[in-house]
Amino acid sequence: MADTKIATTLPSLDEALEDLKKVERKYNDGIRLEQTKKAMEANERFARDRARLNKYLGHLDSVNMFTPIYGLGNTPNGIPVALPPYVLEIMDATSRVLTAVTRRNLQQASPQYLIDRMPKGWLTPEMAQRLYTYFLTHEPDMGFDVLISGKNSYRGMSFEEFKKSGDMLQAKLLEAQSVDTYYGWVREYIRGSRLAGLGEGHQFTWSVDPNGRALNDAELDREVISTLLYGYENEPESCLFLEVDPEKQASGQNLIFMANLMSGGKPERRPAILDPRDLEFRGDRLFATKRGQEREIKKVISRIVDVDLVGWLKERETEGYASAIELFRKIYSIPHLFKDLSKHLCGFYLIDKSSLTDLTLLGEISIAPKTEIITPAHMERYQKDPKLLKQVAIKPLHGMSAKGVVVSPTLMQVEEAVRHEQMLVQETIWATPIQPNICPDIADPDVQVGICSEARLVLQAGSPAVAHNPHKARLIAGLSRSHFQSKDPERKIKNDPRKRGWYSNMGSILAVKAELGITTKNDAGIGMAPIYVLP
Repeated sequence: MADTKIATTLPSLDEALEDLKKVERKYNDGIRLEQTKKAMEANERFARDRARLNKYLGHLDSVNMFTPIYGLGNTPNGIPVALPPYVLEIMDATSRVLTAVTRRNLQQASPQYLIDRMPKGWLTPEMAQRLYTYFLTHEPDMGFDVLISGKNSYRGMSFEEFKKSGDMLQAKLLEAQSVDTYYGWVREYIRGSRLAGLGEGHQFTWSVDPNGRALNDAELDREVISTLLYGYENEPESCLFLEVDPEKQASGQNLIFMANLMSGGKPERRPAILDPRDLEFRGDRLFATKRGQEREIKKVISRIVDVDLVGWLKERETEGYASAIELFRKIYSIPHLFKDLSKHLCGFYLIDKSSLTDLTLLGEISIAPKTEIITPAHMERYQKDPKLLKQVAIKPLHGMSAKGVVVSPTLMQVEEAVRHEQMLVQETIWATPIQPNICPDIADPDVQVGICSEARLVLQAGSPAVAHNPHKARLIAGLSRSHFQSKDPERKIKNDPRKRGWYSNMGSILAVKAELGITTKNDAGIGMAPIYVLP
């Protein structure tokens, strides 16, 4: 049994659950309905105000934010989204329950819990012990993702229908990951929104000062920079964003924005953004070797996600480049490179779909859809009545993001999946349009009904750099990713040889724009936008 005497200032699971209940009790149905109505009206005003919308898009264009992530164009379909304050507050309180569940599981286990969650051989016992102590006393970086829907709406409901229905909005949990923030992008979304007239009184940021006052934009900049540079405030050039093939990553631009911000506009002080192949050890000291960036690296901020790590390792194994793999592993075992343990690779593996299963099994979380581990009893029911699978989605227990998710699977798909790994079954959830359609030249009827939202809360890990609250993660901001939602769960993309379903985020849809008959419009780009609440 692990040592249970480690002191922590963070709430227990029972305390986090009680905090969530307090937030939910704070907002009765009348308040929720009124806040929903105000948010929907604000979304409609902005979406239909082409002049203000163009100011927002114009700012993003001025800072080259239209890097075509999906190999597509110049107009992001994600525009600023107003959500009711109660939705954001319930999401935040629920995310704290999730981290409390994770701490409980970790404390009941041992440092071996972390070793088992990481890829084999990537965490030494010594580093596991340090991380074990750290994660019991500090909330990690986290992205907490939900789908926004009406409490009583139905699949395929239009924006106009929802607006007239008198229904209220709610969030339904999709995903959570222990990942660093998108602050470089977030900052530009907020700046563009303010330039477009969404400034005075509109709250985009949630991080607060010692008196509970929400930080303004400049104050938030300083707080985020201080947490990223913690330990090396006077030598930002000694910091490294470690990424696999950073120049090929869709999020590479976000890292550039953050590095520029950390440097104070001085190129010679800019943190490095490098692939492991651009590094070498001299003893236990790490050095950047890429031409023009040669220097000692004293702090690593890991930006690696599972799929990129696995792909990188396969490539190096194919090349017979074992030394690169060993160097990569060694980075994560050197204590002095991680004065800020929230930036270690282990953080990414701390919270995943299995964490969400623990959350749903509590039975007290309003935004958690019913989720179960598939057992032989489940399989017996599905074999007797395969129609039950029409109302569910399956996903790997330990999968990251959308990896391995199948909506309305066939019996054969479920049988094949469970042969390879533990799988979850989750009730199907769907989004409600919260904005009118802003793509009138796309004639598809499901596009015409309006734009839905997947919301992400961006939480930055507890840090000694925030003296008044060093252990608790700060809710930096909320992001929205635009979706369409088909009325028909059976619908497939016309003439698509891969027979994909298409209700998904904007980028995924427009990646098959030819199959949808979109031949002239050059859409997509960034696809995200800031969430704000009204005064």
